[in-house]
Amino acid sequence: MLKRVALVVLCALFAAAAQAQLKPPKEKPQAAAKAKAKPAAAKVDTKIIEQIFACLQPGLPQDWKKAWVVVTELASDGTTRKFEAQFFYATAMADDKGEPLKPCDAEAVAKDVYRLNDSLKPEQRQWKAARLVITSEGDFELKYDYAK
Repeated sequence: MLKRVALVVLCALFAAAAQAQLKPPKEKPQAAAKAKAKPAAAKVDTKIIEQIFACLQPGLPQDWKKAWVVVTELASDGTTRKFEAQFFYATAMADDKGEPLKPCDAEAVAKDVYRLNDSLKPEQRQWKAARLVITSEGDFELKYDYAK
């Protein structure tokens, strides 16, 4: 019983510490520019995430909850890859369809997402699509899709 209580207390402490690190104050939506990675993405260069957010932020409404970019590979000849980027935002966290978002420079954002490859192992860099989600809480999530 004592072990169970100690485990519950320890878990609560870790959860509180993680939440304190990942969630900046709500009164500063710009804090998303200094987004914190979830543990699995700890090696991602957050300065690149900040640059991406800086380009998305001017097009976001006051009540935005999340913004995301989907970068899809259109073609590859082995040395050169061509990509297309689509941008969205939502005013509800559960909304995965979103509304179109116009960034300051779509090509620069797509290149910045590609620059995030530096955090991947070489065998993981040949993704076909990347999805970067940034929330108004200051979190971000980066997922890659690979060819089957």
